[in-house]
Amino acid sequence: MSIFVFANVCPKPEHLEAAEQILRAAVAPSRLETGCLRYDLFRTVQGETSFQFYEIYVDQAALVAHAQSAHFLSLKDQITPLLAQPLTISITSAVDVAA
Repeated sequence: MSIFVFANVCPKPEHLEAAEQILRAAVAPSRLETGCLRYDLFRTVQGETSFQFYEIYVDQAALVAHAQSAHFLSLKDQITPLLAQPLTISITSAVDVAA
């Protein structure tokens, strides 16, 4: 069963550009992971600027492997001091998804 992840990243306003660079750097290696079906980065267009990841993994094991990957651990170490609030991650399963 596929696992869907929504992650919200809210950097401090003075760190927006640096945060975006760090987040962008995580996209390509994450997409290359075995078991990663989708890894997309979004930026809000209204209100306070934040970034969202939309991720799909083939199963829980693939998500665990992502969370233990060197590039994810590096992302987490680099982004944490730049955040206005803690990173939020929602791990979900599909209820009604278009094919």
